[in-house]
Amino acid sequence: MNIGIVLSGGSGTRIGSEIPKQYLTVSGKPVISYCLETFIDHKKIDGLIVVCTQDWINFVEEIIGGFSGSKPIYFADAGITRQDSIYNGLLKVEEKFQDKTEIVIIHDAARPLVSAGLITDCIDKCNEYDAVMPVVPAKDTIYRSADGKSVDSLLDRKELWCGQAPEAFRFNPYLKIHKAATPEQINSINGSTEMAFRFGLNCTMIKGDPLNFKITTPEDLISFTNIVCQNEGI
Repeated sequence: MNIGIVLSGGSGTRIGSEIPKQYLTVSGKPVISYCLETFIDHKKIDGLIVVCTQDWINFVEEIIGGFSGSKPIYFADAGITRQDSIYNGLLKVEEKFQDKTEIVIIHDAARPLVSAGLITDCIDKCNEYDAVMPVVPAKDTIYRSADGKSVDSLLDRKELWCGQAPEAFRFNPYLKIHKAATPEQINSINGSTEMAFRFGLNCTMIKGDPLNFKITTPEDLISFTNIVCQNEGI
């Protein structure tokens, strides 16, 4: 089985809204609904875990109820950090799907433009590797600076890549390293594949999608809104 984990526990403070960004409405639909629909409709996704805070579960349940898909969908509690939320999601996969799960595909609710093709690419490549991460090349020249004022060193842009979600993992090895890690180690992780890399799993990168950006700032939300409106001919 291939199980999706959608992370929806973020508060979205950088976007300047009291409502978390993934629950804001764009063209009549909450942001989270765009990626949820893609995952629920995907033929290679057998079930779904949504990781969110308790006070948003009913909201997400109403969204899911409006879809025609009939896959098993469960909820896990959001953690202290993103990786802690992932761990909670993995434990819920273990509880609900037991030893039937082969691959987990972890995605951010704030990346609404994920394509079915990218999900497929992640799953297919995960048959060869422990961990798969889509990436796009860094567009800007990157400078290293310890104090944020003076340049310490230059980094070769040709060797730099920006990671995206969804990220796919062979379930048992990925769960195993979480169980072996300390809470401090888990909460120091910034990206899902970072955890796999640090603990020695076999990781690979695949071509990502520039449209699969994460909504982090008000400008990102405007860009997403414009794309949706353009696609809908508004």
